[in-house]
Amino acid sequence: MVQGTYRFQCGDEEFDAPPGTVVVLPPHVRHSWRNISSELGQMFAIVTPGGFEQLFLEIEATAGAPDKIASIEARLGIINDETTALDP
Repeated sequence: MVQGTYRFQCGDEEFDAPPGTVVVLPPHVRHSWRNISSELGQMFAIVTPGGFEQLFLEIEATAGAPDKIASIEARLGIINDETTALDP
């Protein structure tokens, strides 16, 4: 974390991450985060293996359509309320 304090949820765990914290989130495990501080939040993220940047390119092309975004996320193994609600 660079600035602000974030609250993370990973699986059944919930924890706070102030500036200087390094967080590792495993793939295919539901996780989320939000800035819980009163200041602007900033984080630096590295996603491995490479190729995940395609997510952002594909989402940009959807013009923000939630169902299309959920389909892209599901294909890339992202687990959230929107992807679990998709028809198999």
